[in-house]
Amino acid sequence: MGVTFTKTYAMNYYDFDKNYRLKPVSLMNTLQDISTLHFETATAHLADALSEGVWVIVEWQVEMGTLPNSVEPLMLTTEPTYFRKFIAYRNYLIKSPTGELLGTAISKWAYINKVTRRQSNIPKLLNELFQVEEHAEKPEKIQLESLESDQSEIYHTKSVYSDIDINNHVNNVAYIRWVIDALGEAFHNKHLFKGLKVSYKKEVLIGENMTIHSQIKETEKVTVSNHQLYNEAEELCVQLSFEWDHH
Repeated sequence: MGVTFTKTYAMNYYDFDKNYRLKPVSLMNTLQDISTLHFETATAHLADALSEGVWVIVEWQVEMGTLPNSVEPLMLTTEPTYFRKFIAYRNYLIKSPTGELLGTAISKWAYINKVTRRQSNIPKLLNELFQVEEHAEKPEKIQLESLESDQSEIYHTKSVYSDIDINNHVNNVAYIRWVIDALGEAFHNKHLFKGLKVSYKKEVLIGENMTIHSQIKETEKVTVSNHQLYNEAEELCVQLSFEWDHH
């Protein structure tokens, strides 16, 4: 496997919701941050060799066994596990300050040319640097359910300035926040976040009107909410699935 990188993130009161539970958005921000921090720290001396490439997130899969309900740090460890052609994967461990395993995550990334925005082969030097075997086994693609036609709840939103990141498009975590807000207060009062799957299809820019289609499935043990986000051209931009415990 690859070289691991660990960082402890201080959580603050604003990272928790009104029910004193860690916000999924806060968790996802830390996962996204440690991914970038690990890569940039390890490759700082290779800036010239990597100047033409940039990473874009393709998929997230997060599973939480326990969700923090007190303001204490999160200890995250990430490890790149796969580099081939233009696709890369990372694994994550999410732990409490005492080392208790709270959850795990997997992310999938694409390496693209920052000017043309086209897929670009990952430089072989990254395999050696991160100790990732060239023939490492590729993780399975996440599976997301398609929504049943004409049975969706509809929510409208618009991308605004605070949603935009340094790549000049909507930040990956903003979509998750939009969906969480669309579910509403009553839903969150009765449900506890347990995990999510996200697949990013098309980037969204500032000022775009978006439509969120949502369907909720209740079982005896868990609730699954499936969501699809479309732009004004009715193009599918993001597909998400959340798993929730009854609270």
